Amino acid sequence: MNCENTEHSSGRPGAHRRMLLCAITLLASGAARAQAPWPAALYNPAPQADDVVLPMPCGGSMVFRRVAVTSADALDDRRAQLGNPDARFSYVENVRTDYIGGGFTDPKAKAQRYYLIGKYEVTQLQFDALGSPCPTPGDTARLPKTSVTWNEAVAFAGRYGEWLVKNAAAKMPTEGGGMGFMRLPTEAEWEFAARGGMALAPEQFEQATFPMPEGPARYAWYAGTESSNNELNGIGQLKPNPLGLHDMLGNAGEFVLDPFRLNKYSRMHGQAGGYTIKGGDYRTQLADLRSAYRIEYVPVDKSSERRDRATGLRVAIVAASLPSPQVLAAVKGLHEKLAQSAPAGGAASAAGNAASAQALSDPVKEVEALAKLVTEPALKNRIEGVGAVIKANIQARNEQRDRAAKNQIQVGTYVARKIVQDQATIDPLRGMVASVSNPDLKKNVEARLQEAQRSLDDSAGYLIDTIKQMGLDVPGPVATAQGEILKREFEARGRQGYGGIIDVVVRYGQEARRGVVIDKAKLIAELAKQK
Repeated sequence: MNCENTEHSSGRPGAHRRMLLCAITLLASGAARAQAPWPAALYNPAPQADDVVLPMPCGGSMVFRRVAVTSADALDDRRAQLGNPDARFSYVENVRTDYIGGGFTDPKAKAQRYYLIGKYEVTQLQFDALGSPCPTPGDTARLPKTSVTWNEAVAFAGRYGEWLVKNAAAKMPTEGGGMGFMRLPTEAEWEFAARGGMALAPEQFEQATFPMPEGPARYAWYAGTESSNNELNGIGQLKPNPLGLHDMLGNAGEFVLDPFRLNKYSRMHGQAGGYTIKGGDYRTQLADLRSAYRIEYVPVDKSSERRDRATGLRVAIVAASLPSPQVLAAVKGLHEKLAQSAPAGGAASAAGNAASAQALSDPVKEVEALAKLVTEPALKNRIEGVGAVIKANIQARNEQRDRAAKNQIQVGTYVARKIVQDQATIDPLRGMVASVSNPDLKKNVEARLQEAQRSLDDSAGYLIDTIKQMGLDVPGPVATAQGEILKREFEARGRQGYGGIIDVVVRYGQEARRGVVIDKAKLIAELAKQK
């Protein structure tokens, strides 16, 4: 329909009808333009092959990254050292131990779970896409959305999650029969991701910031003309952290789910205060830039809810802890096993004294039996309290055992890897000895061969001792589980060629536990195949 000059023909027959049709046509075409897919540069200016892209209203999209966490089962979690040793900030950031768990499983990744976190800070365009009418991308479309309250940030996550359930449920990750949902990340989830998660070795993970080989100005927006120029900047212009996440440090401060607490060295203080902001922003000095950065956000001032021009948000997608009756039943079974004692010794000690120690083999059950025999309430409560303490201590001991087992396997793996490298050196030297005719050169090669052989023999002896000790200390199921976790850690750091070596170390450890004598030549030959 030609709508030109319609307003000048209003006195003609049918003019009002034509004007109404033109208006409807224009509104429809405007809606179609608003629903057209956004250019990728607006929501993913630095694409990667394994990005998780989810749709938004108004033709938009938001990009997420996986944060992998090693996990043997639904109740397994990963210990992480968070916080900052700098004495200037110890009252809020002192180094502390926290635990991270991923809710989603991937059948292709054994002994590993994950959660999703926004690759970028939520932009103004993305925030407005949940409103009405649909926004038109402008000059500020890629700027992080700031000047929001914590309540608005939480509400945005809820509205977006609801929209996904209604419009793109097939694209949402699921777990145990339940669909994932969106919220702000917890402080531990945020900091674990900001530091680089499993992509870094522990000594790198615990540094003030993730590695920035090209200099901080290439990875973070901070105060000064050489970086942010003291203003907010568009998402994705700088390099990402090791997990592929952009602008985790600087640019816009980011709300997390947890309330703010002071620090009492090894733990957080009992009073929950205002809201917590992580990561610093474009006003933060370079010297203060750090993954542990956290400040309190008092949510109100004298007039109303507070809004800060440098505070925004990043969202996470997580799974429910108990999404279905089946998962609930499985978790209950796992929880009962947390406080179960495992045999401490090898085959001989496991077989001996079984009958005489039966009554005390499980102190938890022994205490529960005593509690059932007692009728006096106060004494019954005290016995049950002792039982709870015993359960907690056994659980802590089992976790320490698992960490020690993984460390033993890791040491054995590094030594075994050296044997592989020594063997790769020895074989060519043997060939040279056989082919070289010059006496002086032959003598030199023979000396190098002898040195390499001594190094291999020393490494093999140390490896056998390590494997024997691991066999005595670590039950087979524990060794298998921790070996799989160690594989995932090496894979996350991009360390290839370790999986087969780990399998050899674990298998020989289990055989040593059963009393099988380790054949050094056979062990070296098996490792040589793991090139």
